[in-house]
Amino acid sequence: MTRVRWWSVLVVLSVGVVLLDIATGTYIMFPVVFVIPVGLAGWYLGRNAGIGFAVTLVGCRVGILVVLEQELTPAWAEALNAGIRVAVLVGLAVLIAKVAQQKRMLAERVQVLEGLLPICSFCKKIRRPDGVWEQIEIYVSHRSAAEFSHGFCEACEREHYGKYLRFPDDKASKSG
Repeated sequence: MTRVRWWSVLVVLSVGVVLLDIATGTYIMFPVVFVIPVGLAGWYLGRNAGIGFAVTLVGCRVGILVVLEQELTPAWAEALNAGIRVAVLVGLAVLIAKVAQQKRMLAERVQVLEGLLPICSFCKKIRRPDGVWEQIEIYVSHRSAAEFSHGFCEACEREHYGKYLRFPDDKASKSG
């Protein structure tokens, strides 16, 4: 979904939450439901949007009390409740936005090679989907963030360079 769609969905959701809060009257309050639009805004739109939704929704709740329920709740109690709600919802928005940002950064860094790779038993080239055989280093480098450095193991050293090198356990080096 695009950012504009998320904004639209979250504004409509927030209006619905506020209307639900108004419709249920003075004894049943739904500020806990404010977590949904604030959390979604923090996740999909970022920290500032999440904080904006938190402050706006708490402001709407205070407005409802001032207009509709002023005789039921003392002003100091509502101010304290509003402060607590803002602190909790802003903290939630910041936390969710941070987790979402870390998830996106991790997703950018991690590229996984999945499935079965058709590999030649002899030369170790990999067959691409278009049928072309490619060196394993090139194939992996093009499809992930991995890089290669080359060397050779002791067995290959013996096999390919053995006649040029002396090894401690060779009989020729021990006798001569």
